[in-house]
Amino acid sequence: MTTPLTVGSATAQPGTLQYGRWEALAHPTGHTEFLPVIIAQGREPGPCIWLTAGIHGNEHSGPVILYQLLTQALVDQLRGTIVAIPALNPAGLRTTKREPYHAPTDPNRLWPDGKPPKPLDPEKEPPSSLETAYARLFAEMQKSADYLIDYHNTWPHSIPFAFRDRVLYHADENEAQNKAEAEALAAKLDEMLKVFGHTIINEYPSEKYIDLDLHRSTSGAALLVGRIPAFTVELGSGLMPNLNITQAALSGTRNVLRWVGMLEGEMEAIAGIKVVETGFPVRRSGTLRASQACVSIPRVKSGDLVQTGDRLADLVDIWGRPLETIEAPSTALVLSPSYGVYFYPSDTVVYLAVRDEEALTGPYPADYFKADD
Repeated sequence: MTTPLTVGSATAQPGTLQYGRWEALAHPTGHTEFLPVIIAQGREPGPCIWLTAGIHGNEHSGPVILYQLLTQALVDQLRGTIVAIPALNPAGLRTTKREPYHAPTDPNRLWPDGKPPKPLDPEKEPPSSLETAYARLFAEMQKSADYLIDYHNTWPHSIPFAFRDRVLYHADENEAQNKAEAEALAAKLDEMLKVFGHTIINEYPSEKYIDLDLHRSTSGAALLVGRIPAFTVELGSGLMPNLNITQAALSGTRNVLRWVGMLEGEMEAIAGIKVVETGFPVRRSGTLRASQACVSIPRVKSGDLVQTGDRLADLVDIWGRPLETIEAPSTALVLSPSYGVYFYPSDTVVYLAVRDEEALTGPYPADYFKADD
């Protein structure tokens, strides 16, 4: 028997696609912001995967992938349930802005962080309506999700890739058990990423990862707080979806569905995009920055493997006179030259993935769960 499931006004019905609204927040102008919900449920029982997109309003490939994936033909073959939310940030999608106008902060840093709740301080700004909404949605996600994929776009000329977050655990009296469970979760996530079939990029080391609130991303919260195997897909191409990239992501998603037992059939080849096997783990890095105002002339392209000292970009002034050369600090994968050519001091001019020496699991920082002073 299939599992009953309701998200907002959408209730799963075996063998069908159901559509509904999840009421997120009220606007002072009298209308309600809702998130669109699509539930696809097969006639046979199976896992539940959540597929989310559109949390950054200038990243439009994810919704297109979900609309193309969720068809009656898929449902007819499906075991289990897909919960899809193609617009986690409707206000941003309407205005093509990364942040919603009613909560001017990165919405993909507002999900629960796993810390104990604390009394509200009237002298401090409370959580926004959007943060509160995501906390409610997260509670629903935890009840049903066995897996999660969150779809994004990165720089327009980047190769498509998937981020692998590190799995952190409590270093308390149950540390040994917590560590073993974290390692098992990391291994499952690794399998999931491999069947998705895109280039895999590890996230920052733990302290920087937390400092940048990346643990409060959609997939980060699902993984660390919900203990749900989850990852973020970065699809490149900016506002305009690229057909090759979206088709590759569709194939990767169907492969994940096969891996978890929701679809039958052979794994699909990931075609039409560059998939890089570096031979060693790599993590993201944005440290190649301009030291002065300049024009940057790229000398590499996305997907290149470079060695220490290779020329990555020539920086010139507005008249074209040489200023400096940006060189690779180590063996690395070029994710993308930055968008555009005009840069201010400290702007990143080339995004790299560098060799990653850090473990994929580790304890939370010692003071992470301590009460704030």
